[in-house]
Amino acid sequence: MSIFENLQMLIFGIKYTENVIPGFAATTKGPFIKMLPIYKYDAGLLEHEKVHVRQWYALLAIGVLISTLLTLLVSLSFLPLYGLSLFLHQSLYKFIRPYRRWCEVQAYRKQIAVGGYISNDFAVTTLVEKYDLNLSADEAQALLFD
Repeated sequence: MSIFENLQMLIFGIKYTENVIPGFAATTKGPFIKMLPIYKYDAGLLEHEKVHVRQWYALLAIGVLISTLLTLLVSLSFLPLYGLSLFLHQSLYKFIRPYRRWCEVQAYRKQIAVGGYISNDFAVTTLVEKYDLNLSADEAQALLFD
């Protein structure tokens, strides 16, 4: 069981709104999920977004731990790092392609496992086309199903 699966008592907020990034059904920023209302009963999509919330919490915990160690063991001047911990996941996701790939593969695996979809081709197509991951369809297929 992974650290993310252990975070069962997850605190998150969800808002059903049309104000989502065009081309996406939902987005997550920290512990806040925005989802198009037509996907309100899509359990797979909700679980996908909750994986991203868990990833955010995990990186928040790591950031706070590192900030605490640096502040206690090195210097009080590292105290402002606590505030940066809130943005660690978003920063890595935006700027580090392998981290973004890992995040999305984990989220789509969960979505596929829970969603009960007729076809899972959407996950392969989305990984190839929407996240700037430089993946071929075969590579995306292997990451999701092998």
